[in-house]
Amino acid sequence: MRRILWCIISLCLILLSLALLLRFRDDAEPLPAPLENVVSHVEELLSLSPEHAVGGFKQDEEEEVQKEEGEEEDAKEADVYEANPRYTIEQDPEQGEVLRSEIQKGDTAGKILGDWMDANELAELLAAAKPVYALTKVRFGQPFAVVRDPQTKAFRCFKYEINQEKYLIVEKKDDRFVARLEEIDYQTSLAVIKGEIKSTLSGAVTEQGENVALAIALANVFASEINFISDLREGDAFEVLVEKRFRHDAFEGYGRVLGAKFTNQSKQHTAYLFHNERGRETYYNAEGDNLHRELLKAPLSFLRVTSRYSMARRHPVFGNTRPHQGIDYGAPTGTPIMAVGDGIITNIGRAGGYGKQVIIRHDNGLESLYGHMSRFAKSMKNGKRVRQGQTIGYVGATGTATGPHLDFRIRRQGQFVNPDKLIIPRDQALEKQRMADYKLVVHAVDAYLTGKDTANYDPDTWFKDED
Repeated sequence: MRRILWCIISLCLILLSLALLLRFRDDAEPLPAPLENVVSHVEELLSLSPEHAVGGFKQDEEEEVQKEEGEEEDAKEADVYEANPRYTIEQDPEQGEVLRSEIQKGDTAGKILGDWMDANELAELLAAAKPVYALTKVRFGQPFAVVRDPQTKAFRCFKYEINQEKYLIVEKKDDRFVARLEEIDYQTSLAVIKGEIKSTLSGAVTEQGENVALAIALANVFASEINFISDLREGDAFEVLVEKRFRHDAFEGYGRVLGAKFTNQSKQHTAYLFHNERGRETYYNAEGDNLHRELLKAPLSFLRVTSRYSMARRHPVFGNTRPHQGIDYGAPTGTPIMAVGDGIITNIGRAGGYGKQVIIRHDNGLESLYGHMSRFAKSMKNGKRVRQGQTIGYVGATGTATGPHLDFRIRRQGQFVNPDKLIIPRDQALEKQRMADYKLVVHAVDAYLTGKDTANYDPDTWFKDED
C-alpha cells in the first residue's frame, strides 16, 4: 500500500513541478482548469503524513472487508442447519422453528447444544437439567429437537426423548434455564389381530401385516402358560386385542395388550388385563386365575429346542452317551436371555465346558442356570438381585459348544430337575368381591374380539366405563 501511495505522490510531484514552471514564466498564462485542480489536490495530499494517508486507505478497506465478511457470516449462520442433512426443519406456529434429529455415534449434549450457546450458558443448561434427567445419559438413536426463534434464530428450547413414555424439556426463560419431564402424547387406537400358526408365532403375526414386536408381547402374556419354543403346533391360533400408538400420523409401536386368546394343542388359554389388589395391571384368565407364576416356562421368547432334558443323550462334541440334565435352546448369537424368575445372582463367570454362565437363586429355593453365553448383560454381578423377565446375558457358544445356543437348567436342593416337568404355582387369584367388575372387562374384551367397533375406544376410560 505504501509503495502505491509513494508512486502516486511521485507522479503528483512531477506534475506540480511542471505546473510551477509554467506559473513562474514571465509570459505565463493562467493554468488550465484541469491542471489547476491537479495542483490543488496534490497540495492537499502533501499536507497529510504518509501514515495518515495510508491509515485512511486501510481503514476504508477494512470496513469494506468486515462488511462483506459479516454478510457472509450471517448467510452462513442462516444456512448451516438448513444445509445440514441430520436435521429436519418444521415451522410450528406455537413453538417456533423446530429442528429434529437423532443422537448419532459420538454425540454428546455438549456437542449438540454447543452450536447454540457459549460455554457458560451450556453449563447452566446442563446444571438445570441434572436434577430432572442428567444429559450425560443421552443414548444412540434417541430423537431430540431444538426449537429456535423463526426470525432471530435464537435458542428457545431443547427436547430429548428419554424413552417411549417421556421426554426431557429444557427451556430458556428470562435468561435462565428451566427443566421438566413430560409424558409423550400418543394417538391411541384399538386393533383386533387374528392368526394361525403355520411354523412360528412371529411368522403368523407378520403374515397379518403386523410387527414381530406383537409376537413378543403375546408370548410374554402367556409366558407362564405356554412354552412358545417347544409347545407350538401347526394349526394353533390366536386372537389379540391390542392398542396401537401413533405420533405425527406415524405408527410408533404397540401399547397394552388388553386381552388375548391362544389355542394351543386344542386347549384355549385366555388373558384379560385387570388391576390386582395393589392397583398393578395383571393378566388373569376367564375364571380370575392369575397368569403370573414364580418362574417362566422358558428363558427365551420363542426360537427352537435343539436338545431336551435326557438321562442318556449322545454328546454332540465328544460322541459318547451321557446325561443332559437341561434344555438346549438354539438361537442366534446375541439373542437376549431372560431370568425366569426373581432372584439373586450367586455365580457369574466362566464354568469350564458351560462357558460363560449365570446362576440365580430364586425366592422359592430353586436355582436356574444359563450356560454358553456370549456375554453378560451390563451391571450383572454376584449378589445382584434380578427380576423375572430381565435380560441377564446373551446367547453364544462359549465353552464346549458346536454352535450358538443356551443351555438352561433348574436345580432343586442341589439336584437337577426337568424344567418341563416343574409345576409352578400361580400368584394369588382375584378376590371374590372384585369378580363382578372383572367380568365387565371380560365382556368388553370379548365384544371387541367378536366384532364390536373399535373406533370409539378411549384408553383413559378403560376399566372404568366398559360394559
